[in-house]
Amino acid sequence: MRFALKRLEPAMSTSTLRHNLRQCTYDGIAATPIVYLLQPGNFIIAALLVEHFQLSPAVYGLIASLPFWGNFAQAFLMPLVNRSYSPKAVSVASSSLQVLCWGLMVAMLSFLPADKPGISGPWFVSLFAVSAAVTALTGVSWMSWVQEWVPVRLRGKYFGLRNRLLQVAQIGFLILAGWILGQNTGTVTAFQIVLGGAVVLRVFSILFQRKIRAETLVSDRPEFRVPWREQITTLLSTRAFLWLVAYGAAWGFATSTFGPFYAVFMYKELGFSVQNVGTLVILSSLGGAASAPAWGALADRFGNKPVILFCMIAWQVQNFLWCTLTPANSWLLYGMWTFGGIMGAGFVLSLFNLQLKIIPPRAKTLAISVNLAFTSLITAMGPILGGKILGHLLKGDTAPLDIYHGVFWVLPITALLACLLLTRVHEHAASPLSSVVGAMRNIRTLGGVFGLSILVDYVFIKPPHPPRRPPRPDTR
Repeated sequence: MRFALKRLEPAMSTSTLRHNLRQCTYDGIAATPIVYLLQPGNFIIAALLVEHFQLSPAVYGLIASLPFWGNFAQAFLMPLVNRSYSPKAVSVASSSLQVLCWGLMVAMLSFLPADKPGISGPWFVSLFAVSAAVTALTGVSWMSWVQEWVPVRLRGKYFGLRNRLLQVAQIGFLILAGWILGQNTGTVTAFQIVLGGAVVLRVFSILFQRKIRAETLVSDRPEFRVPWREQITTLLSTRAFLWLVAYGAAWGFATSTFGPFYAVFMYKELGFSVQNVGTLVILSSLGGAASAPAWGALADRFGNKPVILFCMIAWQVQNFLWCTLTPANSWLLYGMWTFGGIMGAGFVLSLFNLQLKIIPPRAKTLAISVNLAFTSLITAMGPILGGKILGHLLKGDTAPLDIYHGVFWVLPITALLACLLLTRVHEHAASPLSSVVGAMRNIRTLGGVFGLSILVDYVFIKPPHPPRRPPRPDTR
């Protein structure tokens, strides 16, 4: 066994490894702006599509659902792509297609009519559909690739440092983008500067990826192939996993149905500017980043499921305040988003750790694919349904403010009811896995809806616990 593991270890010098880790960090920092723009319901794209190009709720809901359709499709596309290309090749190629797609979008903004959503809408749907497909391939292939060459012993420490640097880059981008859009009052030129800058930085991130010199495989343990039927039997017999998938789908549908329209509500009914909404997102991100270590300590002490239930209940009870917001009391949002960032961080991080314990090791790849495909499929239906319902209601005689107040009851009620599914999940005492490649992808995508963009770039790696020291011999 030891001989087999040694053969898997690459002959990589310390200087080469240090070079690769540095380039990987530069890649993440440069890619941060476009990764944020890719998330459904983010305040920049919402201002562009709804405020400037006046897209209807139905079209905007369809666009907000596309990232989830991409997550669903990649579960079937990745096995086909991986047969012919390495993860690095897929990551670089799909990232390049992403640049082409968004570069075309920046150019088209000068020609699309702002007052004719019937013409501009199909263009945006097509561009965002292509972007969603290549982005889904990029995310999974990149994670698979870096785990090939980042040594297991360094993953926890390295990705922890990298995550903190990306959080700083994320906040810096949000501040700069909000200032640019605020100074130019949301003109097309301002959007082109923000989006074009993200595209240019993405080009640099691809160059940093190409500079990584990693040709061989790092593995902490040999891979065993389990027969397909045995994997299916294992999943069907793991009731905790089935309940967790059901909960993820229910919560995803609840959040995505009207979640992308919260930014629209703030723009149209509360009179918020892009800078105001950007400030809310920054407060949420700061709250999440500051509270993450404390949530980790609580989860280690009391378990992940109790932390998830506490955070979800507290978070959703607060979300009932959305049903009472008016321009007169909109100042409540600053405290709400900070509190939501704190509770959301505890929820997402604890859910990741719970998945580590629930996913059966003998069917890890199949479990991740099933989880991602099923939750993405259900979640993708939410924005489409929510956009059609909201568009139909807004055509009536009821005041738009009252309509938004009415539909905002859906999220907290359905999210709290979904917790009943989570209570059926039995949490084991030990984690069988060290990392999950794609299990958190859908949850991270949803995080961008409520300002948890600080976790969108997050590489979820649980560092191994240090070995316990043997007790000292009694010398008395």
